[in-house]
Parts: sequence; structure tokens; C-alpha cells
Amino acid sequence: MAESPKSIKLESFIGKATVAVDATGRTNFPKDFRKILRDDANGQVVVTIAEGKTLALYPVYEWNAYIQYLESLGRGPEVSKFRTRITSMAKLSILDAQNRITLTTEQMGYAGITGEVTFVGDGKRARLWAPSKYAEQIEVVTAEEEKQVENWF
Repeated sequence: MAESPKSIKLESFIGKATVAVDATGRTNFPKDFRKILRDDANGQVVVTIAEGKTLALYPVYEWNAYIQYLESLGRGPEVSKFRTRITSMAKLSILDAQNRITLTTEQMGYAGITGEVTFVGDGKRARLWAPSKYAEQIEVVTAEEEKQVENWF
């Protein structure tokens, strides 16, 4: 009898989804993104600030790896300030029974998120964008940008 092929689980965030954010900062964690979380994460994710006035969402195990990376950067004043900004804006969130996470008022203000948020796959993390900012910065590609990236495909 032939052996059936083993299923390989996707281990990175891909795709995008725009969902509502309520007045208290609760938002549904998109179903396709939930599939990436390992069982040992117990629904725990960490959200913090990221480049381009966006937020980054890490499964708790990836957050722990990221903290190790930050520690490896040393203790100079620039690195220390960066590390402090990242960790002070971080919040642990545990998916509730409706598969929601909570963003802080400070996080939403930093990223300009009001009413809706766009989750975008970014490898081991997901980026959270204000939908209008995502549309302006990512969906619109100039001819010059297209030429610049053509060798990356």
C-alpha cells in the first residue's frame, strides 16, 4: 500500500484581510492568520509598533525570538532607545472566544488605525495597517518602483 504524502503546515503569514476595530480596540484575528499559530502558543500574540507607522503582530514564540535578537544588538544608546520603544509599546493579547485581539489606544494612534485595520502577512509576523495607508503605500506601484523590484521576483 502506498504511503500518503505528509501534510506540511504553512509557517508564515501570507495574504491580507481588512476587519473592523471596535471602540475598545478589539478586532477579529483573521481566520487564515489564526491557522499559522502553533498550538503551544495558546492563542497568545504580541502586538507592538513597527516601521512605517504600522504595527507588528508576533505569535508569542516569535516574539520571544525577536526579544533575543534585540538583546543581541548590544546596549548602545540608539539600540537601547529602540528596544525600549518596541517593548514599551508591546502588548500581550490572548485570542478570546470570538477570536479577537485587543489593540491599545496608543498603538492605534501610532498607526492611525480607526474603525478598520488591514492585517498583512509578513513572514513570521503580520503587519497591521490603517487601510488607507496600506492603499497609498503598498497597492499603488509606480513604474520606477516596478523596475526597481523586477529582479527580486
